[in-house]
Amino acid sequence: MYEPQVDDYVIWNRPNGDKEEGWVYFKGDPVDNHKREKQGWNSVSRYITIETGVRPKPECVYTSGKKHRHQMIHTLLLCNESCWGELEYVKNRRDQASLDMYKSQDGRPSDY
Repeated sequence: MYEPQVDDYVIWNRPNGDKEEGWVYFKGDPVDNHKREKQGWNSVSRYITIETGVRPKPECVYTSGKKHRHQMIHTLLLCNESCWGELEYVKNRRDQASLDMYKSQDGRPSDY
């Protein structure tokens, strides 16, 4: 079974025929539900969030006029671990991110 990772682009083929796609934005840590239940807590499901949309944050009349710390509104879809078998891996952007951060020495031509 495919184990999604942050910065993977996935397509979620749901059983009802709907398709959602986007970047994996967050992945929860494994949870020891046996320990939680032993301590009287409810069990929880591990999940990922899929970023299905991004748009600029509108101007707000309640701000002090300073620039917003967060410039965008992210629309996220929650996908529980039990549904990870319905995900289709397309690509990732981890490799590209490492290339974007790389800078050759001054005076040298670009390495890529």
